[in-house]
Amino acid sequence: MIRLFFAALLLATLPAVLEARADPPTGLWLTEKEGVVVRLYECDDGALCGRTVWLKKPNWKDGTPRLDSKNPDTALRDRPWCGIEVITGLRPDEDGRWSGGEVYDPKTGERFDFDLARTDDGLKARGYLGVPLLGKSENWTPAEADGLSFCDPV
Repeated sequence: MIRLFFAALLLATLPAVLEARADPPTGLWLTEKEGVVVRLYECDDGALCGRTVWLKKPNWKDGTPRLDSKNPDTALRDRPWCGIEVITGLRPDEDGRWSGGEVYDPKTGERFDFDLARTDDGLKARGYLGVPLLGKSENWTPAEADGLSFCDPV
């Protein structure tokens, strides 16, 4: 009887799980401070990745472009911040979230663990070091393409 109950429960929740997995949050997303637009897309390996496609301030105050100068790979230090793949390896969870990814911060050259979850009005993005409790969350909202000059094709 108990096995039958759990089997029925699993079958009842399976459509919701499959729907959540089938609906990745691809598209354009504006970060909480409204300084960056990230395009989320499905990578070649089926994971979810993200690339910066617009920066509110692509240049420093002196007019020089913001470059990836803190990158641990010295060969990448001359590339502009805009156009960098900053999110890699997100995979769908059973509860409709995307986790197990990494986010790259070109300001510091560091990588952090990264998760995404849908909210009523967008996404909750969380970067952390090892333990989700020790991190920072942001709310991302859908970005409108009208009026933005993209540095990377969208």
